[in-house]
Amino acid sequence: MLEKGKISSFQLSVLLAGFVLGSSVIIIPGGDAGHDAWIAIALGLMEGLFIAWIFTALVTRFKDKTIIEINDLVFGRILGKLISILFVWYFFHLGALVLNDYVHFFRLQLYPATPKTIMLLILMLVCASTVNRGIEVLARCSLILVPFTIGIILIDTMFLIPQIDLNNLMPILDVPIGNLLLAAHSAASFPFAETVAFVMILAFLNKSEKGGPAVSKGLILAGLVLIIASVRNNAVLGPMTAAYNYPSYQTVQAIDIGEILTRVEILVAINFITMGFLKISVLLYGTVLGLSQVLNLKSYRPIILPVGILMVLLALTNVGNTIELFEFSHNSYPIYAVPFQIIIPLIALMVVKLRKMPKAEGGKP
Repeated sequence: MLEKGKISSFQLSVLLAGFVLGSSVIIIPGGDAGHDAWIAIALGLMEGLFIAWIFTALVTRFKDKTIIEINDLVFGRILGKLISILFVWYFFHLGALVLNDYVHFFRLQLYPATPKTIMLLILMLVCASTVNRGIEVLARCSLILVPFTIGIILIDTMFLIPQIDLNNLMPILDVPIGNLLLAAHSAASFPFAETVAFVMILAFLNKSEKGGPAVSKGLILAGLVLIIASVRNNAVLGPMTAAYNYPSYQTVQAIDIGEILTRVEILVAINFITMGFLKISVLLYGTVLGLSQVLNLKSYRPIILPVGILMVLLALTNVGNTIELFEFSHNSYPIYAVPFQIIIPLIALMVVKLRKMPKAEGGKP
């Protein structure tokens, strides 16, 4: 096996929660639903839980196997390899998109004169170094970073209570149902269903039967945090929420306690760095491990840095500016991601069920 590390179900839940918060810690999903965004997030979470049930039901049937190995068993070596290459591409491309989120935020809000290449390379070197140390180290990092991030979000929200106007959330269900459902699916595709990347990590759970509950707990935790952040942002900013690309950043700028505690929005940027680091690291890990299994390499570590540099190059070239990034994320990504997040895992699970495939040793009946 290319990875010898093991993680607990608790570590999996926390790492997955950090992965979900990733970019969404500042780009709160569900914005198309206006002040009903929190409802869209809740509906998107339910869709995400269903998608998670699909891929966990598939992966946990084959103990100690990633989706790359499962594809060979389910679809045969040739078709399985082709499908695996598609998954590796998705992890790679998604990693580049998260890098884009990172660099565009910091260029717009904090460091407009800093070259994008420098910012991306610094972050990628940190991620590559962590991935090189294995899944156990990455999971341990999440145990420190995720509670810190959630704590900052909750503390920021408490400080904003004087600025909160619940009238900004009224009337409830004001958006047309069609728009609400579209916003909900968009919230599911980003960020909840992106946890399909954990089909590369579930194999290393020390108790495979706890995979499904662990994934669900991580999703629910992250979903609740995003709902709180969405309600806070809309209650503070009101109709202006839709005018901002990064509403959480603008919302926290409103904190002013006796002119003593101000400019705390830097904490939002820190949250984005920490959660972005976790998300990019998971995607880089999935990419290099998956590619190594497709190519039958003995170790994934020698290709970490080359693949990381290629991910940076893709991030520098795949979108020209922030407008293009948001247009792709808003209009194209919810459709583009469907085969990877839903269709392929669902077909694989159906094939396994219909063929009554024998389990790997230790798998469920």
